[in-house]
Amino acid sequence: MRFLRPKTARVLVALVCGGLGAACDETPTAVVEPSLEGVSGAGQSAVVGAMLAEPLVVRVRDAAGAPVAGQTVAWRAAPGGIAPASSPTDADGLARATVTLGPAAGTQTFVARLGSDSVTFAAIARPDAPTALAIRGGTGQAGRIGQPLGAPYVVEARDRFGNPVPGAEIAWQAASGEGTIIPAGTTGPGVTAFFLLADGTGRSAVVHTPERVGPNSVRAVVGTNQATVIFTSTGTNTPTLVATVPIPPSYGIHDTFVRDGIAFVSAWNTGLILYDVGNGIAGGSPAQPAEISRIVTGSAGLSGARVHNAWWFHNPVTAERRYVFVGQEGPGIIGSSSSGDIHVVDVTNLAQPVEVAFYHLNGAGTHNFWMDEPAQILYAAYYNGGVVALDVSGTLSGDLAPREIARTTPGGATTYVWGVQLSGGALYATDMLHGLYRLALTGGAFAVSGGDNVPERYSSDLWVHGTYAYTGTWGTRAAAGHALKIWQLPAVGVPTLVDSLIVAGIGTVSDVEVSADGRLLLFSAENGPAAGIHLYDVATNPARPQLVAAIPVSTGVHTATLADIGGRRYVFAARNPSDPALRIYDVTGLP
Repeated sequence: MRFLRPKTARVLVALVCGGLGAACDETPTAVVEPSLEGVSGAGQSAVVGAMLAEPLVVRVRDAAGAPVAGQTVAWRAAPGGIAPASSPTDADGLARATVTLGPAAGTQTFVARLGSDSVTFAAIARPDAPTALAIRGGTGQAGRIGQPLGAPYVVEARDRFGNPVPGAEIAWQAASGEGTIIPAGTTGPGVTAFFLLADGTGRSAVVHTPERVGPNSVRAVVGTNQATVIFTSTGTNTPTLVATVPIPPSYGIHDTFVRDGIAFVSAWNTGLILYDVGNGIAGGSPAQPAEISRIVTGSAGLSGARVHNAWWFHNPVTAERRYVFVGQEGPGIIGSSSSGDIHVVDVTNLAQPVEVAFYHLNGAGTHNFWMDEPAQILYAAYYNGGVVALDVSGTLSGDLAPREIARTTPGGATTYVWGVQLSGGALYATDMLHGLYRLALTGGAFAVSGGDNVPERYSSDLWVHGTYAYTGTWGTRAAAGHALKIWQLPAVGVPTLVDSLIVAGIGTVSDVEVSADGRLLLFSAENGPAAGIHLYDVATNPARPQLVAAIPVSTGVHTATLADIGGRRYVFAARNPSDPALRIYDVTGLP
């Protein structure tokens, strides 16, 4: 141990004389003050704010080196505490003091003083256990999803006095679905959580790769009190056009149905075209669709096949994937007439599709439909024919009229149903003139509720997810069709309109869809400078969609659908009418 002593002279001079009248001896006599020396207590270590295990001890000696009792030694602390402030030496010349370290980590000094002599003791104050974290950089960035952010997130572990704590164990975790992290300065695949020891300055750093568009958060946690800080950055993405597939004109392309990596493209009078977009049957992918086959379904007395929409039926009862139901859209007048049949195509051999059955409804034509696959029931929107339920179990051939289960015209004489969707045991239908209905099929009849709830616009497509439904509007009635209607769906009873999302710069909201995970809302838009594809976050608040991306398409997009293929998410969009094409966009990570 080491003590520090000042270099000062402490010699006093005195004159010594003899008796009265005698001559004075002028030789000076040196008188030496008692000296102070450190004995023990230097070099100790403890956490900040703690008492040192051993007292500080000094000894006072006279000129001959003998201990001197009764001398008062003063003690001074910087910056901690020391007690007593002064203490007398005992018979061995020793004086003691007890030290409490101050709050600052590092070297702390304590001084013993006797007259002009002093001894300095040094002690090491270690940081206490970590009880807090402080963000030291990185939060608030913006970066492309799937790419590491440019700067690391840096956190500093601190004790109760604010001292950095080297070696503190910090738990890092990315929020679910909001990316991965790796320790800063390392490489390799990211993970969602790990522990990391703070460096010599009490700091820990990670690099975040955001996964979703919008806020992505990572938290750091330390100490038994679980002190937490949250880093938040914004994930961004620009949807990428990965493929454009030209479609022959004569109206061109309508709906696209994607399942198991196969796209069924309804190409109007060109017929139904099947593309491998990730199935493997023809080596195709979303970026390079490969045609498998095509079929021109029957005209049913109309001017061509007029293939409008399709559904590839996966029968869970027989485990067959044998039939595709194809909708044919013929001429019509809103509220009074329509035309077009359902055509059934056998795709047991996808490379050689064959039409095997049909359904015809006199005086009405089909539009969109939905399958209740477990029950093997096809629900078809039939414009002025209302809603039709068909039994599609077993082998299908010829005329399916005998398989009709039920039919209803929810809007009465002016019914004009655009689309249907089954969700949560209820069937929902949008009527161009009457809005949103809720239907229930019981036995051989429909029960109907709701409707007459969108009087100012023509209603278009619908999508139901959970307890919310979203319906589009089109054209111009009393108001333009640039509204997306948002509905709350009670367990029983009619849908309740909760909001209307008005989108400037378009004239029609046509197709509407919510991703299977409930995170992304898509709709296609026609007419106006904002025509194209619009994508919204509905995971944060399904009643208040937030725009995350818009893809402008000058000629507009008539229909669009979402598909997850190979771990990525795509939009399949129909560009019409002047330059028809199937356009495929990668929208992975939105939101």
